Amino acid sequence: MSEEFDPTDYSFVVKRRGNPPKAWRWEIYRAGKQDSVERSAIFFESMTEAIKEGKKALALMLAKQVA
Repeated sequence: MSEEFDPTDYSFVVKRRGNPPKAWRWEIYRAGKQDSVERSAIFFESMTEAIKEGKKALALMLAKQVA
């Protein structure tokens, strides 16, 4: 079964999943899927930091898919 790759099917979110001081992590989701396809291995101290790293992770994942 071949699925066409569409980068717009992927997005990331930042969620509070841990306890302070490092409570935040990013997660990448694919449209139509309930579970994340990738998530940060570490937790971040701020939502802003998690957003910054989540954007990088999504861009890297998409670049690998295209290559």
